[in-house]
Amino acid sequence: MATSSRSITVEHDRVQTSAKHHYGSPTERAIDDRIIAEVKSEIAEDGISNRYPVAVDCDHGTVLLSGVVESARDARRAARDAAEVRGVVAVRNRLTWR
Repeated sequence: MATSSRSITVEHDRVQTSAKHHYGSPTERAIDDRIIAEVKSEIAEDGISNRYPVAVDCDHGTVLLSGVVESARDARRAARDAAEVRGVVAVRNRLTWR
């Protein structure tokens, strides 16, 4: 069982993720790690995470997006970006906006 805990602070906003994952092999964990990196990259390229922190987690291909973005449109774009990454089977979008 792997536990990850990440914290991001930007402009007085804080996003904390903590999840327990049950991997059958190092390969399963590596796949999720690749998905997280690619989703973060896509969100950054779209400029969605420029002003506010966006946390990305993945468990067996299911991506969880949490944190704050500028608008509802950005939240939808982030979910779309995540869904288009190879290996993603579902996206749980818990982003809020200002």
